[in-house]
Amino acid sequence: MRPQHIFVFFISLYFGLYSCAVQAQDARPQDSIPTKTDYYGLRVGIDLSKLVRSGLDDDYTGFEVAGDFRITKKHYLAAEIGNEQRTTDLPNLNSTASGSYIKAGFNYNAYENWFGMNNLIYAGVRGGFSTFNQELNSYTIYTTNPLFGDDIRTDSREFNDLNATWLEFHLGVQVELFHNLYLGANVQLKRSITIKEPDGFEVLHIPGFGKTTDESAFAVGYGYSLSYLIPIFKK
Repeated sequence: MRPQHIFVFFISLYFGLYSCAVQAQDARPQDSIPTKTDYYGLRVGIDLSKLVRSGLDDDYTGFEVAGDFRITKKHYLAAEIGNEQRTTDLPNLNSTASGSYIKAGFNYNAYENWFGMNNLIYAGVRGGFSTFNQELNSYTIYTTNPLFGDDIRTDSREFNDLNATWLEFHLGVQVELFHNLYLGANVQLKRSITIKEPDGFEVLHIPGFGKTTDESAFAVGYGYSLSYLIPIFKK
């Protein structure tokens, strides 16, 4: 998707979710003596986009569990843990990366909720770490002599015990559809910090981070979440 299409999609999604939340709020019966309640607890959910992509893309399999814990009125501790396998098919080689990752940090809720609402429009920071393997499935040896055609080698080679670290920034929304059930969307800007690469080969995909290139240390990502808040106490 082009960047402008992604931006328009998220803006449309936010206003749609916001409208649903307002309608749900209007439908709730009002107490004769209103009391604002803030819930503090653990919200746990899954990334729907990775499940959908796993079903539609034969070259990708992924799963992610995300959670946050409210510590103040505006601040949340947040983390994601997941597993990915991605096959990269280029004109001169085919490679598969697979492994697990964890991201941890915090979110800041910039949204001032209306009475009785518990939605979020947040910005966040994460530190990411991934440990993975990369397998070189096939590759083509360059030749200037067309007489014998392309020299394609299919002797597989596997590179183990690779790892990477990165920093990423989040912008997202969390809308309460029903009591304690939230639907969310977010975009991520990632900056690579360290990559342990194998000898004689280059890492093409890092689980949790995404595609790597020689031209840039940055990557982008997105996610849609369905989560449930487990209230621990309220104010």
